[in-house]
Amino acid sequence: MATIIIEPGVILDGGITFEPVVLDPYFRYVTLLLSGDGTNAAQNNTFTDSSSNNFSITRNGNTTQGSFSPYGSNWSMYQSSNGSNYVSWTTSPGSLFEFTGDFTIECWMYPNALSSDASLYITSNGGSNYLALNIATTNFNIYLNSATPVSTFANGIVSNQWNHIAMVRSGSTITIYTNGVSKGSITNSSTLGHVNPPIARNGGGGSWDMYMSNLRVVKGTAVYTSAFTPPTTPLTAISGTSLLTCQSNRFIDASSNNLTLTVTGSPSVQRRSPFSPSAAYSTSAIGGSGYFDGVGDSLTFTASSATSFAGDFTIEGWVYLLSYAGSSYNECTFLSLRSGMSTGTTFDWGRSNGANAGAIAWWHNGAALFYGTAGDIPLNQWAHLAWVRSGSGTNNCKIYVNGALKAQGTNTTTMGISSGTGYIGNSMFDQPMSGYMSNLRISNAAVYTSIFTPPNSPVTGGALLLNYTNGAISDNAMINDLETVGNAQISTSVKKYGSGSIYIPTPIGPQLLSQATPQSIFGTGDFTIECWYYAISRPDIAPAIISNDTTGSYPTNYWALHDRHYQDGFSGTKFSFWAGNINGSGAPILVSTTSGSNGVWYHIAVTRSGSTFRLFINGTLEASTTSSASIDGGLAKKLSIGRTGYSDSGMNGYIDDLRITKGYARYTANFTPPAAALPDQ
Repeated sequence: MATIIIEPGVILDGGITFEPVVLDPYFRYVTLLLSGDGTNAAQNNTFTDSSSNNFSITRNGNTTQGSFSPYGSNWSMYQSSNGSNYVSWTTSPGSLFEFTGDFTIECWMYPNALSSDASLYITSNGGSNYLALNIATTNFNIYLNSATPVSTFANGIVSNQWNHIAMVRSGSTITIYTNGVSKGSITNSSTLGHVNPPIARNGGGGSWDMYMSNLRVVKGTAVYTSAFTPPTTPLTAISGTSLLTCQSNRFIDASSNNLTLTVTGSPSVQRRSPFSPSAAYSTSAIGGSGYFDGVGDSLTFTASSATSFAGDFTIEGWVYLLSYAGSSYNECTFLSLRSGMSTGTTFDWGRSNGANAGAIAWWHNGAALFYGTAGDIPLNQWAHLAWVRSGSGTNNCKIYVNGALKAQGTNTTTMGISSGTGYIGNSMFDQPMSGYMSNLRISNAAVYTSIFTPPNSPVTGGALLLNYTNGAISDNAMINDLETVGNAQISTSVKKYGSGSIYIPTPIGPQLLSQATPQSIFGTGDFTIECWYYAISRPDIAPAIISNDTTGSYPTNYWALHDRHYQDGFSGTKFSFWAGNINGSGAPILVSTTSGSNGVWYHIAVTRSGSTFRLFINGTLEASTTSSASIDGGLAKKLSIGRTGYSDSGMNGYIDDLRITKGYARYTANFTPPAAALPDQ
């Protein structure tokens, strides 16, 4: 078959013009991308049932939705603490991690900060066969059957960037590589390793603040024997792979061993990796999620015969829980079809029968029919939940978490309700969940009847289906679910590129608000904040474009990009950037020379490269300063777009193509502002 190459700009039959796909080589560092495209006046407050029943869904509290979902690739583990936070596993047979010959241990790591001698990978059985690769501020410390390091090399690791690390034994030579470059070698042919290793654990008084992605342990093969180019796509389970993890939406082993991982403390799974996505965000491939903050949030609908089950049925979906706590009965609700304490059915988790925190449960007519054990549903990672009734025989009711059977029993009574109110993410007894929910489906059939692999793409069909993809303002980085506060909305009448922009109007109060995630932490690293900005008016002293101060107290660990600052007076129109850890709340660290005018689009960019902060207006460098301080104190905080928490900091205007790049300074000298919409992959 012949290959036809079509040059960009060629007009095809039918008048279609072929245009090239523009990719962003640094998209793996993008933590927020808002194009502002959408339907005029649309917000993130409308939720739609995509089933044929088309239930009308009512939003309660400040429930919101966005593009963070369990589907797609490019994941990592985030850990910020000491040795009490780590992931470990128990092996059978233990020889998987006992190395008598060649081996390779490799991963990608993104350190926000490095400390003294913390373990990237460690095994021990009390002294013999000890193996540890530790990383200090500037060195690798390698422990081989010794309580003290047998060798120390300069590690060459750059903080606030992705670094590929590999420890390889070939023959009797162990070599440590950073980004494909050898940092030193050791001669060793002894047996190393042991049964139960943890990863990313404080091994010598240090503490981690980092992401780890694609950890792979290969026994019997030296994958790298000389300088190499690090992988550009996720690692796979090659022959001899003992472990492959930190590359999924949950803590699992993707090797053929399928080891069970144990999470100690609070490591979390994050949508971040050293690889750019293979495709741009789409609702059909990635889906979305609803965010429930655990305080009064819920979605409700009017029940019907479709939610009354005389025979087979399945309730399923994904959750990413931030907490087990519920405000009533210590229960947290996934879906509740109950019209009273003793009427109807609830599918939830919590402290069933007062004992089991995080146990998945199935309640009917006021009693716990079936429930699992504590921790069935893990925190800080995605988990697929399914409640299934199939037939009428013994153990016809089963509860699954990530496809594994957690509880079962027998029940043939009619469940659910045919009238009254159905609750999602809460119940009539105020049992709210705290976290994200994705791809909720009710099916009038037994979809799963034995252990299974959870779906890897959005499910369809059913008697009720919430994809949470009806929000107007979505993050194309697939990280944030944004709340449209007040009448923040899409505008198609004023835009720079694409079909629309984000409109933040007066009175002061409307804004977009994210959840607090570690993706908002810049620390001492490089970053870029940029957008197109158009002011209708300047309604107060210091209209904020974007900030991580949502408290109203101007804390020392905040940063904010403002339309102007109060030192200009009420008529001032200069742009400014504030960083509380550097100048406190009393003065900005950067102030433009340009005075902005109403009704004009400005491209605004703030970057940090090394210790140098720069402010650009329309591509021209207008202010710079130097500081090595962390600008946010390393604290994960909410992002506010359109204001800060302070009472007089709201803007009145439009924002288009807002992008945050964490770990890379895109601009360090004068440049030409983007001439088209920013790439979305």
